Amino acid sequence: MENGLFCFIMSSFAASTPIGWSTGCFKNYSLFCRGLQGWVEYFTGSLGKKIKEVDIMKRMINLTDSPDDLERFHGEQDLQAFCHKFECDGYEYMNIGLDDTCRIPAGQVIGVHLISFNAWMDLWTENEEALVREYDSMDTVEEVFGGRTKEALLRKFQKNLDFAQSVQAEYVVFHVSEVKIQESLTYQFAYTDEEVIEAVCQMVNTLLDNKKYTFYFLVENLWWPGFTFTNPQMTKKLMDGIHYEKKGIMLDTGHLLHTNLEIRNQREGIAYIHKQLDEHGALCSWIKGIHLNQSLTGEAVKEMQKTNIVWKDRYYDRWSQIFTYIFQIDLHQPFTDPQVPGLVERINPLFLTYEFISRSREEHEMLLAGQKAVFHIK
Repeated sequence: MENGLFCFIMSSFAASTPIGWSTGCFKNYSLFCRGLQGWVEYFTGSLGKKIKEVDIMKRMINLTDSPDDLERFHGEQDLQAFCHKFECDGYEYMNIGLDDTCRIPAGQVIGVHLISFNAWMDLWTENEEALVREYDSMDTVEEVFGGRTKEALLRKFQKNLDFAQSVQAEYVVFHVSEVKIQESLTYQFAYTDEEVIEAVCQMVNTLLDNKKYTFYFLVENLWWPGFTFTNPQMTKKLMDGIHYEKKGIMLDTGHLLHTNLEIRNQREGIAYIHKQLDEHGALCSWIKGIHLNQSLTGEAVKEMQKTNIVWKDRYYDRWSQIFTYIFQIDLHQPFTDPQVPGLVERINPLFLTYEFISRSREEHEMLLAGQKAVFHIK
């Protein structure tokens, strides 16, 4: 089964011993100079008595706890060696199992990608009629969400957040999106960006208010209704609506490219991302991490939209049908244009996750090597 390892990461570096100086985070010369300048200013007293915080970018590899992913590795040392081979600091880990066990050493987990549900809004709004249309029955709803009310959804995420805290993750990633099975092909959606964002803010505040979590809570953009990073007004609404202090954005470059079906090559893709950054202006300061990947599948999407699918009767069978299409859209391939380092430098994130989809360790190594090469890391 194809697996998606998603994750990307961040780490704040305060006025104490820096983390990861020996890693590839400073192979980018300009980032190194910026970090070095902070120390020079501190020791020369140019900042007076104020200690300047210096941020060091951490690089991550995405990994899930599925057997398909974990069987590629042979213990703690192998996982660590795999990271070091590609000048990465650790993993962005997704726990998709049935329990809360961390299947890799907790010390190698830098970020946690939270679970996600594609079609959850009807459960949140308690629209049972719409739920049954999508999932066939409330029994299936209970199988998917662990219950028949919004409280079941909250329990799922609370459990996931507690897991992230237990492994001392520096950040978590949360999808702000809603899409039903058939909508993911037709692009005819039941909910608007604003409706999804308002519901997400309600949910996130319920989960995080008065909690003493220590991680960053990062919202990830997709190309379905919700947070797309194509509308500064909606981005501001989302960030203003979340109460949690350590909030931010995990910008997925591949997902952003999916919002423009006319992009033909990586250079055009980079220009499009810069355009969105320009339009967001000061809101870009919320970007704390990047899921770095690309998929140039606009023409394929146009062809898929012409497809007349005969949908199967059972929900799980329909999900299997659309799953194949989604993987043809969201390829998660290396972003290798020579202008990529400049894009990363402009954003200056705390966390950079090489987020790829692969069928084997060998394939994943090939993808990582391709991405690493663009940063001229030897």
